[in-house]
Amino acid sequence: MKPHWLVGLAALPIAYLGRKLRNDPQFGASAGAMKYVKEQGSVAWKMGAFRNLDKTRLQEDIGSLFGDLVGYIQAKHTQPETLLPVALNDTALQLDPSKDFMTWYGHSALRLESGGKTILLDPMLGEWVAPVPFLGHRFPYQDYNPLADFGTIDLIVYSHDHYDHLDFDTLMAIKDRTKAFLCPLGLGAHLVSWGIPQDKITEVDWWQSVELAGCRFTATPARHFSGRSPSTRNKSLWTGFVIETNLNKLYFGGDSGYGRHFKEIHRKLGGGYDLTMLDSGQYHDRWKNVHMQPEEALQAHAELDGKNLLPIHWGAFSLSNHAWFDPAERITKADAAGCVVSPMVGQRFEIGNTTDCQEHWWVEPSPSKG
Repeated sequence: MKPHWLVGLAALPIAYLGRKLRNDPQFGASAGAMKYVKEQGSVAWKMGAFRNLDKTRLQEDIGSLFGDLVGYIQAKHTQPETLLPVALNDTALQLDPSKDFMTWYGHSALRLESGGKTILLDPMLGEWVAPVPFLGHRFPYQDYNPLADFGTIDLIVYSHDHYDHLDFDTLMAIKDRTKAFLCPLGLGAHLVSWGIPQDKITEVDWWQSVELAGCRFTATPARHFSGRSPSTRNKSLWTGFVIETNLNKLYFGGDSGYGRHFKEIHRKLGGGYDLTMLDSGQYHDRWKNVHMQPEEALQAHAELDGKNLLPIHWGAFSLSNHAWFDPAERITKADAAGCVVSPMVGQRFEIGNTTDCQEHWWVEPSPSKG
């Protein structure tokens, strides 16, 4: 693990520059292709870039980055020691229009089935979460091929354009069987650059609502940032989404640090969410403004007046220096209300019926003594 990180981090600038000069498609659209967002009159657009509601500082000085490197080298248990269990099965292919189902594929990749429609949220189903293929490899699973489960996809929803949410390889595998795409302002430029017809793409600003795939989607503020390269930093928007089906009210938070926007969402759009899906992993002291600690996710859930909370942004990749299972351990320990659900990767569950989503599947067996 440690040599892997050392070699990978040392080679990253060279590999990145080589791919950038070669104009590899993974980088997506250029800042020039996103210039149209200036004319949209977004509430989040200020001084040539998108901004958060709360002042959000990112520590990106050399000293902080070097500290990250040391932290990664010293970190323990950042990767599972055994193959992680999955719960993929044939019943996931059977759409039932009378119920809403959710499936979590690790990290922030989700599938919502509602009214007989299939909707994917941030479908990062690839192997790598970086523009160069040797950093951020997916955890090993016992069996993992979610793409085989998908037939026609009615809608793909993206929260922002980072590599661990907007995945080029996944999109290439499923774009021809996808009817429509929903994304925040500016992100559509990436999709167009990858061959998605403009008439299939709907872009939204914070607080804007649209009806797609039988559901109502309202884009909400999040506390994060965007960009697939330095030139596109904050040139596209980042959002959460309130999703209203015929049966349930859901909140998908994408990536977000804790902030006043959760109370504002409740004030403007009401509470009573049957399921919230909130950023609860890959946290770091330096990233405290753009990712939530598990306990903060519980606080945000309470401020949204949610019923069940599905922690996301963990269980697939090691992007920070905490133990890979730490997000699940911390949030379940702090969950005094018993609201947290913990499905296995690939486990399909009915929203509102989460009795089978409470097992601590991430606890690895102790080594046998011989």
